Amino acid sequence: MHMDRQNSPASPRVAARLVKTVLSILLFLGLSSATLAAPLVLPANTALQARLAGYPIDAESLPSAVTAAFVAQEDRYFWERLEDRKTSTLTEAATRLLLSEATPAWSQASPLEKKDAVEEVTKRLDAPDILTLYLNLLPFGEELTGLDAAARHYFDHPADKLSPAQAAWLAAISRSPALALMPANRDRTNTQRDYILREMAKSGAITEEDLADQLSVAVPGE
Repeated sequence: MHMDRQNSPASPRVAARLVKTVLSILLFLGLSSATLAAPLVLPANTALQARLAGYPIDAESLPSAVTAAFVAQEDRYFWERLEDRKTSTLTEAATRLLLSEATPAWSQASPLEKKDAVEEVTKRLDAPDILTLYLNLLPFGEELTGLDAAARHYFDHPADKLSPAQAAWLAAISRSPALALMPANRDRTNTQRDYILREMAKSGAITEEDLADQLSVAVPGE
């Protein structure tokens, strides 16, 4: 018996093509089944404030030159952006680090969800709190997390005792510690440290005289 092709059920091959097309559209839109089912969720305000209070360092308690090094590295207009309640790459990094172990993970979220999360952090936290979050969650290689742990490991003193040159070096390795700490990349890392120091001088975090002194300071491994 001949079956009308128009009324016959779709073949498995056609169904597979349809599923593939739908998935391609979702990926094009920056969506996934995981993120559609479970969006990124920030901690409640009370939980977030408790976490901030429990961190080893508070950005406002650090010397201005120390925080200036990381602002120069990540987003030199951070303070101005936050004053206008605008998002910053530093806020984005802090949000990513905060949610990196969330379910779903940051890497699984869509661009729109990431944007919404960063905007929510911008609304809920002031600039010092965002910087505190960032400095306590940054990885520094050697399985180290947070600026205080890195300061103690690399320089044998807490973060509030870092010199401008030491802070600039830690800021230089923070973007990608595994690469920055490779012996083959030592000169590039040192160059980035010097760039950060010069940006700190431009912003007024250190004087020109301090800049000359700090540029002459040896870096770890020399």
